[in-house]
Amino acid sequence: MKQRGFTLAEVLITLAIIGVVAAMTIPTLIADYQEKQTVSRLTKAYAVISNAYQMARVANGDLPSWGLTNSTVVIEDGETTYPSGLKSNQLFYDKLAPFLKVIKRTTSESISEYNLYTVDQREIKSGMPSDILLLADGTAIFGGWINDFKCADREGYCGDFAVDINGLDNPPNTFGRDLFSFEIYKNGIRPTGSKDTPIDTRTFAYSCKMKDSSLAQNGYGCTAWVIYNKNMDYLKCRDELSWDGKHSCD
Repeated sequence: MKQRGFTLAEVLITLAIIGVVAAMTIPTLIADYQEKQTVSRLTKAYAVISNAYQMARVANGDLPSWGLTNSTVVIEDGETTYPSGLKSNQLFYDKLAPFLKVIKRTTSESISEYNLYTVDQREIKSGMPSDILLLADGTAIFGGWINDFKCADREGYCGDFAVDINGLDNPPNTFGRDLFSFEIYKNGIRPTGSKDTPIDTRTFAYSCKMKDSSLAQNGYGCTAWVIYNKNMDYLKCRDELSWDGKHSCD
């Protein structure tokens, strides 16, 4: 009985084809997996921090009664300082930390030492000091610009802070990729960039563009998009997306 099999050439050609297909598909699969991980981690961080904030309100009253001072900027001889910035976010985190699983709390005299970037890869050169809360799941909470005098208007907007879902010591440290901004209101925490935010300069249309050097806070507005639309498609087809139109590239 005559048996037939594959020749060595046929096997090599088949392996080569499999290799090409794998090389084309595996990076896409990895990117999709990483995106889903980011969406999941950010959604979880939002839920955890929002819950902690509500418990802090129950324990301490609304934020205007926490004794916070307004963050200020002083520029003298070309040098920028934040005389009350650190105190402001320290007090904010004093009230918030007891309701979070904080494994480490540190103070940075200049948050820019972590080489933070906008979504279009420009370095953020802010010397603002900050307390940093590292949570048990690796999320870092930092920053905190307090506007206590505005809590009575702008729908109760009181300030903002940021989170890094994989910790400040791990790259890319880029807003819209692993860094995300949140806004503090008297009645809760909101992801920056919602179409309903009262701060027009931080909506998705203004602050989640891939290439726009005119935006000092480019990427801050990506937070709401990720949380509400469960994707990061602004990294792929940003010009096709809008809150009132397409919510994904597909």
